[in-house]
Amino acid sequence: MIKVFLALLPLFLFIGEAEAEEKITVEISGVDEELGGNIIVLVFGDDGFPKQHDKSLLTQAEKVTNEKMTFALAAPAENYLALKVLHDEDANNKVTKNWTGIRPREGLGFSNGKKMAAFGPPGFEQAKVSREMALKGIKIDVVYP
Repeated sequence: MIKVFLALLPLFLFIGEAEAEEKITVEISGVDEELGGNIIVLVFGDDGFPKQHDKSLLTQAEKVTNEKMTFALAAPAENYLALKVLHDEDANNKVTKNWTGIRPREGLGFSNGKKMAAFGPPGFEQAKVSREMALKGIKIDVVYP
């Protein structure tokens, strides 16, 4: 019995490592690198998307380095996710609004190819992707107002 356990131990360790290493790769394009600041990727479950950043499951920020940037994030366990990308030009960790106080002044992108609409950002149902799809990689274009 001990010999069987020892023989199978590497298999169990490998399976555990594979699950721990599941990543969502987010390819971001359309970044206006001349504006500087940070690119922030937020991953949400069905709660808080897209405005309540404190409810995101994952958040990762990096300094703008290029027109195209790639992020690798640990994959959450949720079956459906929605992603938001913010070009945080002033590095205040929130969406800065234009003179109206309603519309964003900074670039935004959303999963599932969704964009800002006349009355605001897409909802979770519009931007959601399955976890399986997210594990294959997500492409998001940043759109500026």
